[in-house]
Parts: sequence; C-alpha cells; structure tokens
Amino acid sequence: MRVKLETYATGAVICAAINSIFEKEAALSGSSKIIFANQLRGIAAIMVVLSHLGCVFWGAKETVSFYTGAPPAEGSQPFISNFINAQHWNFGALGVAIFFMISGFVIPMSLGTGGRLIFIVSRFIRIYPTYIIALCTGLFSVWLSCQYWGHPFMWELPTIMHNMLLIHTLTNAPSVDLVNWTLAIELKFYIVACLMGSLIVAGRVWPLLAFSALIFIINKLIKTPIGTELMFVSFMMLGVLFNYLFRNLITALEFFASASIIFAFFLFGWDATIWPDAFFQVAPNYVYGFVIFSMAYVFRANFRDLRILDFFADISYPLYIVHSLIGYSAMRILFDNGYQLRVVAPVTALLIIGVAYALHVLVEKPTMLLGKRIRRSRQLAYA
Repeated sequence: MRVKLETYATGAVICAAINSIFEKEAALSGSSKIIFANQLRGIAAIMVVLSHLGCVFWGAKETVSFYTGAPPAEGSQPFISNFINAQHWNFGALGVAIFFMISGFVIPMSLGTGGRLIFIVSRFIRIYPTYIIALCTGLFSVWLSCQYWGHPFMWELPTIMHNMLLIHTLTNAPSVDLVNWTLAIELKFYIVACLMGSLIVAGRVWPLLAFSALIFIINKLIKTPIGTELMFVSFMMLGVLFNYLFRNLITALEFFASASIIFAFFLFGWDATIWPDAFFQVAPNYVYGFVIFSMAYVFRANFRDLRILDFFADISYPLYIVHSLIGYSAMRILFDNGYQLRVVAPVTALLIIGVAYALHVLVEKPTMLLGKRIRRSRQLAYA
C-alpha cells in the first residue's frame, strides 16, 4: 500500500509540474492564429512534399508512371532520400499525423461560433472550392504529361467527379491524385465533431473515448475502408484533447489518462484496418507526430513569427493538393530532357510553390473570407 501511495504521489507531482507548464498563455500572432500550430502546418507540408517527390517518385516508379502517363523513371533515389524516409521513419506519414493533430486542435475553436449548420457550411467552403480548382490544375498537368508521352489520359469523368466530391472512398473509386484520402478523413472528422458539437465545446472527454472505443470494436468485427478512415478520426481526437487542455477544461492528469486510452485504441486497432501489414512502417510516425506536437505545445510561448514558415503554412493546403501530380509530371519530363537533379529539384519546387501560392491568393483566401463573413452574419443575427 505504501508503494502504491508513493507511486501515486510521485505521479501527481509530475502531472502538477507539467500542468503548470501547460497553463502558460499560448503566443498568438497578429491574425489570432496560434503560432505553434500554424508553423507546424508549414513544416508538415514541407515534410509531405519531400517524402513524395524525394522518395516516392523513385521508390514507387510504376505507380508514378501510371498517374503521370509516363514511362517509369530511370535511376535510383538520391542519397538524401534515406534521411527523409527510412524503415521506421517516413516524412509523409509524419506530416499527415501532424496535420491531423493540428486539425483536431483547432476545429473545436470553430464549433462554438455560429452553430452546427454554419460550422459545416464554412468547413465545406474551406475545403471544396480550393480542392476542386487545385485538382483540375493537377489533372491538367497530367493531361499535358500524357500528351508529351503520347499516352491516353487515364481517368474517366465519373471517377474524377467522385474524387472532386471526396466521396471516392465511399464509392470504391480510385484516388486520382494520391493525396485526397486525408481530405476524405478530414470531412468525416468535421461531421463527427459537428455531431458532438456542444459536448466538444463544453470540453467533455467521454464522447471522445466512446467514439474511439466504438470504432475499435467495429474495426475488429468488420474490416472496411470507412472503418479505417474513422480510426484516423479517433487519432484526431488527441488534438481535441490538447484543445481542452489549452482552454483549461481538463487537467494534465485527465489529459494523459484519456490520451493514453485513445492512443491505445488507435495502435492496437491497426491490425483490424485495411492496412494491417503497414503497422511498423507507418504507425510509429503517428507516435512521432504526437510527440512533436506535444513538445511544440509545451514550448508554444517560445514560438515567434517566422516569415518562411508562415508562408508555407499559408499555402500548405493548396501545396499539399497540387504537389504530387504537378511535381511527378514535371520531374519526369525534365529528366527526360537531360536535366540533372540539381536543376530538376529547384525548378520543380519553384513550380509547385508558385502554383500553390496562386491558388492560395486567387481561390483559398477569398473562400476563407466568405466563410468568415457567413459565420459573422450568423453571429450578428443572433446578437
């Protein structure tokens, strides 16, 4: 009994010490964004781009060949790629894990303004216009690639439409851009968060635990693509817990206990998903993502505006969408014209960054402003 009491007392002291760190005010930028989360978004986007263009282009040549209508690339991946993707370290999966954590953290802040309907409308406005235009831009680059290589364009209109609507995972249509599987998960998270709306705003933990447990049980009974997607939604609930902690709605002890349970459901439920063999290659990156987000959260008061990271954070959404199709197509054509990697890499980077920035300015920012106006008008109507 004495050992148990000493252990409990030690744990309580540790939790109290950590809680005192967590209770510091987070640094906010002039645009009221939480700097650490915003800059992590930029870092995550860079990670995904490096993984896909620096490793997947070389390591999945047949897949890249099909999606660009080009012959498989020749040669092996550059040495630096070994530091981007390794056996238990994958920048792509790590970047996605950080994206999911950020989304779980920030979405509850939108739930409390304007009601559920306005939340869903504003989120759909946030996702769809930019995605549709970006997807069309990426598919146009693939069409150009097919013209260059003399191959027919590979996608039919129904498949493209299912992807544009982000229902392809529900209709068993193939992804046409290799990245929109995460957006399909993001939309499902919005729906789940909306259904839990008032409970999340109030900082209730039990709905998050119940949802994670339910998905764990369902996946153990039936393996389905949507069950796998909802498993990642349960991972995003860890970000929601950080939001509760940030708003002082739960203690550090409650946070650690509930986060441990949700993480256990996520990891131990992996073998019941449609990717059981990918556990040791992918799942550790979600642990790394959680740790990185945790460390950034603890030291959030030390984050300051950094122009380069803020820039990549601003364009992270369109950059994430367009980098694969445009990047793969451009790299393959440039290599075919005899250019070396030292030229191909910066030219491709400038191309996808330029396209992403144009989409951010011309499409993303106006639609974000539209969503804000809708929420503001709703708030004024009930003022």
